[in-house]
Amino acid sequence: MKVKNTKTLAYIGEFGFIDIIKKRFSKTGKNAISGIGDDCFCFKSGGQNICITKDMLVQDVHFKIGWTTPYELGQKAVEVNVSDIASMGRVKPEYIFIGLGLPSDIPIEFVKKLYSGIKKSCDKYGILISGGDTVKSDKIIISVTLVGVGNQNVIKRSGSKNGDLIGVTNTFGDAGAGVDILYKYGTKRRFSPDEKYLIKKQSLPKARLKEANKISNYLTSMTDASDGLYISIGLLTKSADIFLDKIPVSKQLKKVVKDEKRQIDYALFGAEDYELVFTVPRSKAKLLKKLVPEISFIGKINNSGKDCKVRYFYNGKEQKTVYSGYKHF
Repeated sequence: MKVKNTKTLAYIGEFGFIDIIKKRFSKTGKNAISGIGDDCFCFKSGGQNICITKDMLVQDVHFKIGWTTPYELGQKAVEVNVSDIASMGRVKPEYIFIGLGLPSDIPIEFVKKLYSGIKKSCDKYGILISGGDTVKSDKIIISVTLVGVGNQNVIKRSGSKNGDLIGVTNTFGDAGAGVDILYKYGTKRRFSPDEKYLIKKQSLPKARLKEANKISNYLTSMTDASDGLYISIGLLTKSADIFLDKIPVSKQLKKVVKDEKRQIDYALFGAEDYELVFTVPRSKAKLLKKLVPEISFIGKINNSGKDCKVRYFYNGKEQKTVYSGYKHF
């Protein structure tokens, strides 16, 4: 008697779903540089690297009406895609295509402010709004495709070498803490300046394009931390030592979240920080700090042992760490 396969998306998760797609569509073409599994698809054309990424923002999944303004939402839709472009190295975002799913009763003023936010971020990076599509939907859906162009080697998620240091830009955990504050209090609470800072990091993130341009020539791999630091590390390597006490957290997070373990949990598992996570030869570490002082080194690639896994340490003692962040399915 045959038993039907009843596995669901919730069972295999987002990355299990991506693995299915990769197995079915593994061919990338003779000019391809990076394919499914990197932050962008990149290919050679006329001596240049063309990098393409797509990201979506869905109402009640990535944002709630009343928690963020349409002006902020428009900026965020651009920034999260620029973040993917940044993670490929010295690539300039050039052309953007915007798909919108909108309820028919949405106020015109909302749409105008949304596009004002989109234009603000596009003008910031010199991006040309080049097309898109609009359809009716029950909830607001913003689907953005961004095309970038570069003429130097792109940085992929693969490429790290044994002994490389694992580095990050700026701080982690702010966005995750910010969204938890909103879920706990809604918008009725009079937030402190520190709470407002955390909320802003979630509603209006900033891509690290400038930082990527400064350091990419020296890196062996890179990704952005859209899904959280824990996930990002796993995308770069399957074998590393991570020092939890080295992960940078903001003074605002420390003031709002007093417990140090919770700070670390936010830093590891809180998503939407959109910082860069990368690997670099140890010999280049001082140079990177000089170029971007906000960089911190939180671990190293360690392929020397028999066990191939990412190990987490706090004050020199190995810690049992299990993922407890957001899951798409």
